Amino acid sequence: MLYQREVFNRYFTEPEEKKLFKTIAEHNSISARRDLAWMKVLRHTGIRIESFSLLTRGDAKRAISEKELNYVGKGRNGSKKAGRSFVNKTAVKAFKELLRIGREMGVPDMDDKPLVVSRQRDNQRQFKALTIRSYQVAMQKWCTMAQVPSGSPHWLRHTTAKRIMKSSTSNDPRGIVQAQLNHSDPRSTYIYTMPDKEDIQNAMEEIS
Repeated sequence: MLYQREVFNRYFTEPEEKKLFKTIAEHNSISARRDLAWMKVLRHTGIRIESFSLLTRGDAKRAISEKELNYVGKGRNGSKKAGRSFVNKTAVKAFKELLRIGREMGVPDMDDKPLVVSRQRDNQRQFKALTIRSYQVAMQKWCTMAQVPSGSPHWLRHTTAKRIMKSSTSNDPRGIVQAQLNHSDPRSTYIYTMPDKEDIQNAMEEIS
């Protein structure tokens, strides 16, 4: 029940998402462009930040070419499993932007290099992949600036699922969510069938 309440509250409404992305887009720094791009990948694939942080430039190139992202996902009891998510046009554009930003930062265009890197280098002066904590801090910073709920990168995964449930014309949107989010157990997907906060608010307004 606790997890259900967390999912119910921890996603961005459509106005909140637009406001967040618009705020970031108003800044033209390389870090702002980078942050907007990785957020759009998360939002349009539903991938967990733990898996995204392990992606390489080669993974991004294959995702662009194949319209499909293969990665190391989360299995039961903390185990690892192969994950797969389909990649739409917005995600493709964001992956291309991340590759471009990497080149601007001087990252060698080699398939084994991290897709998203920190400005800091390791002891061998090699580029380091951005840490999960850095993603979390960036997310909170932009949420504060945009004056939207202070969410974590995982909110974008919940947001993806909620949008599919609300907007998909498929006969089985719940099955689409299960496949895209790589849920082994269909019960994990059930939570996304709950009504949105906006739906409940609108319903209450209708009876006022």
